[in-house]
Amino acid sequence: MLNRLTIRQRILIIFIVIACVGGTVQFLIAGRQLEAATLEFYQHHLETDALLVAATFAEPLGHYLEGEDEGSIGRILTTLQHEMRHDYLILDRNYRVVGYSANTGYEQVDRVTASPELAAADTVQIGSDIRPNYAGEETLYLAVPVLYEGTPLGYLVLSEPMAPAYAEVNRRYMELATATLPVIVLVIGASLWVSSTISRPVQHLRNSALNMAQGALDTRIQVSSQDEIGQLGETLNYMAGQLETLMQTQRSFVSNAAHELRTPLMTLKLRAEALSDETLPKDERETYLSEIRQEIDHMAELVSSLLLLARIDEGRHLQNGSVTDTVSTLYDILRRWRIEAEGKKLAFDAQIDPDLPDLPMSPNDLRVVLDNLLSNAIKYTAQGSIRVTVAHTPQAFNIQVCDTGIGFSEEQRTHLFERFYRTETVRGRYSGNGLGLSIVEAILEHYTGQIEASSPGTGKGAAFTVRLPL
Repeated sequence: MLNRLTIRQRILIIFIVIACVGGTVQFLIAGRQLEAATLEFYQHHLETDALLVAATFAEPLGHYLEGEDEGSIGRILTTLQHEMRHDYLILDRNYRVVGYSANTGYEQVDRVTASPELAAADTVQIGSDIRPNYAGEETLYLAVPVLYEGTPLGYLVLSEPMAPAYAEVNRRYMELATATLPVIVLVIGASLWVSSTISRPVQHLRNSALNMAQGALDTRIQVSSQDEIGQLGETLNYMAGQLETLMQTQRSFVSNAAHELRTPLMTLKLRAEALSDETLPKDERETYLSEIRQEIDHMAELVSSLLLLARIDEGRHLQNGSVTDTVSTLYDILRRWRIEAEGKKLAFDAQIDPDLPDLPMSPNDLRVVLDNLLSNAIKYTAQGSIRVTVAHTPQAFNIQVCDTGIGFSEEQRTHLFERFYRTETVRGRYSGNGLGLSIVEAILEHYTGQIEASSPGTGKGAAFTVRLPL
């Protein structure tokens, strides 16, 4: 049942139940304590009067019971009749009536039965009982023994209607209810405020998430707090930004991949149509076949690069092992590119520390990284030199490839590692698919490495620095 309710409804129900149950329990406990205290006060007040009267009445009662000075007890009874605020009953040891208040129902009674308060007075000195009087009103009866020189002569029973005490108890209950009700209302009001402060941001998060799910990835949540809701909002904003970047990258990837494949496919189509002409001269036929082979190699290289990137993106690039004989492996890789550079009349300089440690990277990945960097350096350098520097510190392995080629601007530097990124001038003059640096960066991230690109400016060469943690 609760699973169908909103968070706000659950909070309201819980707070209201707690407030009502807690307020009711508190009201009952405090009410019972107030009631007991009020009744105890009334009984204590009656006890004080009873003990004072019993002490005053002891000697006259003793003379009366001995048959001496009967007028003295009559005067005291008359005084009690006029001044006593409570109804009274005076008994001897045998419960015979000695005196009583007027209109209390003892006019025709010579002797009373043992009542609870009288029985208690024999044992604990003060006895009390609440029961209806002869008129049916709830009345408090309190009995104390009358002692004269330590000898019990009889009993004094004072009685007082409980109606005033009950009225006082009811008044205090009303005061307690009046004090408790605002607290309950305040708790319910606080629950409304708390539920609103929680449910409103959650509802806003839900609506924003639905907008994102419907494709509006530019939706952002306004974060106004640093609590868990605010942190969740920041997380959703970060997720939306990542998704937006991913979607833009995916769209760009599809567009660029289609563009890179369309050009060689169109070339293949045109050359295939030309080759279908039986009158085509032999030398042109060989030229077209050579161009077809080149385009096929280009598409094969593109597909291989895309497959490598896909494996890395999916976490399936599980190259194991490390380069043990690092210096020999580096010279073996650089040998091919030295020949390439010299073929373009470029100076090739390799500065490698002779005491390089083992490299925590698979030989094949190291070859892919260096092949891409050196291929670009030689491709984009028409004249000048290529320099490779390999060194290490206790913390990192450093490889730097520098050239004197076309370089790049600061604005171009921010896009160098984007997939398929190639400037318009490069796209028209140099072959390639714009995936080499993306592959290098992805492989290095696999090994928690980094790559940085720098250039003094267009036409002033470039430098790429690789750092791998040891």
